Amino acid sequence: MKKLFSVLLAAFLFAVVNPTNSEAKVMYDGAEVVKGQTGKMTFKKDIKVYKKNPDGTFDSLMVKRNNFFKTYDIEKYDGKTFYQMGQYRVQATDLVVFKEVPIKIRSSFYNNPTYIVINRNGIYNMGYYGKYFQDGGIGGISFLDTNNGQLLKFSESYGGEGLWYDKYPGTDLKIAETISRESNVRFELTKDAGGKSTPLNEAKPLTMYAKGSIVISLDTEINGYLYVRNGLEGNEEQFIWLPVDLLKPVGDK
Repeated sequence: MKKLFSVLLAAFLFAVVNPTNSEAKVMYDGAEVVKGQTGKMTFKKDIKVYKKNPDGTFDSLMVKRNNFFKTYDIEKYDGKTFYQMGQYRVQATDLVVFKEVPIKIRSSFYNNPTYIVINRNGIYNMGYYGKYFQDGGIGGISFLDTNNGQLLKFSESYGGEGLWYDKYPGTDLKIAETISRESNVRFELTKDAGGKSTPLNEAKPLTMYAKGSIVISLDTEINGYLYVRNGLEGNEEQFIWLPVDLLKPVGDK
């Protein structure tokens, strides 16, 4: 009995000192990749980067030449590109060296990924800023390796005119988890909010909804937004995305 206890104690101590990692790290280009990461960048010389505080002031951070930093969200508009480096926003210039994580690797972190077009300057066959799509149905999604990086190809049937497709660079796409939600649940807005045509924080609202407005859930949540329809009698029915954290279930009252 004592021998068995000693063996079990030794096994316990080994597990504490040498814990196993149940999830293997995802590696690319010699570094670990994390969920939400779009790439990494270095700078050709020491440079200041800035973040905007809620009160409108700015904080700066001096980053050193050749140090690697993970990048997350990307914005593209007016011919400019901006990378989010933690809380700091960096404009792409000749001093910035950005290396993209392939879109196929980025999507591997998600169980049911939705791809959202974030390039306001993009020109595609059928794509546009804010368009979102998923795998499945006719055509679906595939990944294409090119000399300039990896592209995502999305195919779909359009208007009975056969199969159309667009090819998107990975940096033109944001990936978010698709979450199934219960339909026909009534929610009340806890503060004023803008209803959007796409689940993007940066998108402009279509319509402003006042605090206390009642909306009814559809069946999808993406990127922190719930797809809903307005629930006020006498209003023209509208289908929009609203921030989940501003919605409170109210039942049938």
